[in-house]
Amino acid sequence: MVLDSRVVLSETLRGIATLTVHRPETSNALDPEVLARLADAFHAAASDPEVDGIVIAGAGTAFVAGADVRFFLRHVEARNLEPIVEFTKSAHALLNAIDDCHTPVVARVHGPALGGGVELALACDRIVAAPEATFAFPETGIGIYPGLGGTQRTPRRVGLGMAKALVFTGRVLDAAEAHAIGLVDLVVPQETLDEVVRGLIEDDLPAADPVVLRGEAAALARFFEHHSVEDVRTGRVDTGGSEFLERAVKQVRRKAPVALRIAESLIDDGFDRPLHEGLHLELGHLVEIFSMGDALEGLTALGLERPEFKGQ
Repeated sequence: MVLDSRVVLSETLRGIATLTVHRPETSNALDPEVLARLADAFHAAASDPEVDGIVIAGAGTAFVAGADVRFFLRHVEARNLEPIVEFTKSAHALLNAIDDCHTPVVARVHGPALGGGVELALACDRIVAAPEATFAFPETGIGIYPGLGGTQRTPRRVGLGMAKALVFTGRVLDAAEAHAIGLVDLVVPQETLDEVVRGLIEDDLPAADPVVLRGEAAALARFFEHHSVEDVRTGRVDTGGSEFLERAVKQVRRKAPVALRIAESLIDDGFDRPLHEGLHLELGHLVEIFSMGDALEGLTALGLERPEFKGQ
């Protein structure tokens, strides 16, 4: 059976429902319509006794390239933040439902997963990626912070230091790097992606292998766990002459100061709390961050030029 809502396709085949975000012209960016249709399709699949597993996928060349920046920018320019708040609350409700679902849910990531795309994948039970997949949190580089659970589910998945490194630097990981730090469960050839995802569901999601960070990844996690983002941003840190740590510091210096500060606070304050409390904290700073001049600067400059953040 195939259901087509134009922006989300739902197909059930041999007990597995595949929900595909279908806005390839925007790299499957999430807006209120996509979110509503994805929620409809997900709840229908989750309540269907004939469905043994749910797969979240993206159409075209991308998985999901985050929230639709044009939606954010339109409402920031109009000084009307309520639609952004409502969109984010709706996204939290959907991702929480995915997280809590008794039916196995697998993210099938074949291309870029950015911001909200990573957050959507993190709400699933497993993330399976093709080698062509990439993962990044670009938010602090456009004046905001990951607001769909990224400050909460990421540290629970990859640890406190690595989560900070990803959110503060905006570094783009390829699939192999994402797998090495535990962000991704499996990396398989593009042509076997569907077969492996189905096998995972049919095998009742075998336990994921534990991940031990090594080499540069371990050093990066330690560095960000033991230094405040303000010290990193202002250069009050000792990198020991490490080139890759110097690159990380340089990346942080390009980000919006207030977005970094709030992201750090959310990661630290939420890490030892129950997940639902951390997510509530994340929602609490939306109006503050989208009211900043840096948010307008970052959203406006995206794809055109490097933003000039003023910390306000």
